Amino acid sequence: MRLALIVLLVLLTGCVAQAPRPVEVDPAQLPVIGGVLTEDTALAGDYLLQADLQVPAGLTLTIQPGSRIYIQPSDSTKIDPEYLSREVEIMVRGRLLALGSADRPIRFIPLGNDPQQILWAGIELVGSLGSRLEHLVIEQAESGVLCLASSPELRSLQILRSRYGILLQQDSAPQISNSLLADGEAGLFCWDRSAPTVTDNQIVRQQEEGIYLGPECRAKLTGNLIEAVDRAIVLPQDAVIDSSNRLQANRIDFAYFRQEGSR
Repeated sequence: MRLALIVLLVLLTGCVAQAPRPVEVDPAQLPVIGGVLTEDTALAGDYLLQADLQVPAGLTLTIQPGSRIYIQPSDSTKIDPEYLSREVEIMVRGRLLALGSADRPIRFIPLGNDPQQILWAGIELVGSLGSRLEHLVIEQAESGVLCLASSPELRSLQILRSRYGILLQQDSAPQISNSLLADGEAGLFCWDRSAPTVTDNQIVRQQEEGIYLGPECRAKLTGNLIEAVDRAIVLPQDAVIDSSNRLQANRIDFAYFRQEGSR
């Protein structure tokens, strides 16, 4: 009887979701990356991002599967000749090929003791051509992925505990699929004539908006799950959303706003 009880306890323990282990790393032992790249660069393994990293136009940064990029938070970093945030950021004006796999994702891990604090700016694609991000885990960023005039392929991302999951501006038209945006302030923001294709994603437990579609956004949404969000989809009054999207357990499923000039 006692043996059966022990076996039962082991089985039950296996069914309970375990909290992630704290990051154990000695930053002093990691190779440091940062600054402006001067040639095509490939990263494989563990690194410490200690300051802003910029990929200039015409260059490619490749990150191999299983790599872990630890971020040292700072609110006073700058990129020469320009920067978008006071926090540590990865700015890509060239091309980023970060292609993890299901069993060997690429992780961006900020170093900090508070799992809810915003600790770095995130990945910023600015006029980037041909970037592909697959099987990435991005945590505690201001914007997990920011696209300005960029149309990358974003597939199987996990953007967790970040203020904004994915932010689109300036005619960006990324393909976003099979990704999880969870436990942040807002999931996907679309502005400035951007036209993303958003397919089979999960946007869950956002404090404010799940998806925000600005007045000139031309998003195509199909097969997405939006769950446990304050306002699932915020959109213009005359916008139509495909019925394949599933909205459940949200405070408000649709919040409409009137466009300028409408009556």
